[in-house]
Amino acid sequence: MKLNVILMMAGTVAAVAGCSKYRGKPAKIFPIELKAVALESRGSVRLYTKSGEITDEGVIAEFINSEEGFNASFAPRPDDFMTFITDSTAQFGISAVLYRVSREGNTAVVFRSPFILGPYARGEEPRKILDTYRLSKHNDPLQMFHSGGQISYKGEVVTYCSGTDRSFLFPVMIYKLSRPSGNSGQANIRVASGKLFNEFNKDFLATLGDRDTIAYQQSYVRYSK
Repeated sequence: MKLNVILMMAGTVAAVAGCSKYRGKPAKIFPIELKAVALESRGSVRLYTKSGEITDEGVIAEFINSEEGFNASFAPRPDDFMTFITDSTAQFGISAVLYRVSREGNTAVVFRSPFILGPYARGEEPRKILDTYRLSKHNDPLQMFHSGGQISYKGEVVTYCSGTDRSFLFPVMIYKLSRPSGNSGQANIRVASGKLFNEFNKDFLATLGDRDTIAYQQSYVRYSK
């Protein structure tokens, strides 16, 4: 009799445990799509030279007047979406680039993608693309390596989004960088401009030369399920 009672109790415990497990948090079903729903915040345009920040609105307006991205209006488009393909991979819009996904609790979703540049002949440096990579705050440091007398660079593009899988803020940075090319005294100016999905790297300001100018505007777009 006592043995039967013990077996019955054990069976009851197992049934309760199994029921509890069954009622737990349901597994995610992939793919999961989030859409851009709003421009949640937009910072002012910041302009810097080697001497420091320039706040004169006229100077700022003159420098960025040819760049349509600054202060452009925002309206979600059909391709403004991202998709979690699996729990650890994602892609944005219709791009074929796959990002690795990691999470920092309930505070951030991090997207990573390898960056390879090159090969280039010795003495040839793709400054424009390297500058663009270094403008981003969260990108991993670049590594230079040699192969067959040529130089290549590798790193990792990192987009850090505050929020969760269901709703997060996606950083968008508009920039314009003006730098001289050639030897000192030459008038050739190299200009790079565009949109980066990252936050501005303030350490980049330490690389500015005497005739360099950088303008950027930081915004955040809300993606939600």
